[in-house]
Amino acid sequence: MDKLAALDILRANEAELRRRGVLHAALFGSVARGEAQADSDLDVMIEIDAPVVGGVYGYVGLCHFIDDLFPIRVDVANRAALKDRVRTRAERDAVFAF
Repeated sequence: MDKLAALDILRANEAELRRRGVLHAALFGSVARGEAQADSDLDVMIEIDAPVVGGVYGYVGLCHFIDDLFPIRVDVANRAALKDRVRTRAERDAVFAF
């Protein structure tokens, strides 16, 4: 999956993602850097409106929804929950869809 295709998918689903509590969505990692290989996964960093998402079950459901949008494996990361070291790298690579 290339960066532009992944961004297009996120943007095409922006209204539903926002309805589910996603404030911002960005790619990071190898796809965002243009270094993805055939077996690479897709890293998606989101910022959420916690009351809209709900508890852990709502968050898990949101992650499954995002994963189902793509034909490859997706790792969804909540920006606020990332460790500082990881957050710094993710923010450096971030390509925002919205």
